Amino acid sequence: MSWEIERRFLVRVEEALWYSLGNGVHLKQGYVRNGDPSVRIRVGEERGAVLTSKSGSGIRRREVEVVVPDEIAEGLFLSAGDHVIEKIRWKLGPWELDRFMGNLDGLALLEIELEHELDRIPEAPEGVHILREVTDDNRFVSGRLARIKPKKQKKLVKKAYKEVKGWKGLNSTE
Repeated sequence: MSWEIERRFLVRVEEALWYSLGNGVHLKQGYVRNGDPSVRIRVGEERGAVLTSKSGSGIRRREVEVVVPDEIAEGLFLSAGDHVIEKIRWKLGPWELDRFMGNLDGLALLEIELEHELDRIPEAPEGVHILREVTDDNRFVSGRLARIKPKKQKKLVKKAYKEVKGWKGLNSTE
């Protein structure tokens, strides 16, 4: 068992950057248990299917991960039912940029894992504009996103960006 120290940010990404990033890594995550602890199965990583349990909230959470055989991953996805999200992830220096798919299309989050809770946050990658931190906003926890009904997922994305003062739209360059 280890600690994950992570901060997440709602971001707007310049359209030109999306085109220059390449394919990224397609991740599919199924949530077998939401709550504390959450239990997630993820496929798409180089190391294979990963079963993860996380407990706690905010910046510092307990995390346990184990790589599992594909047959077990398939069974866990069946247990997750409709509680699945998909996203494309890009590694940009110390940052990970996630662009959600399906009913969460338009949602982009930037994450960074830290050694210590008080570590200084580096500048965001060029072309990525941090709108606000969402680390403590449970609406943006992946397990919660996976459990929202499809129509509410679309509404959440629109509302999240409307809440940001000065937001001019998903395809705005400024």
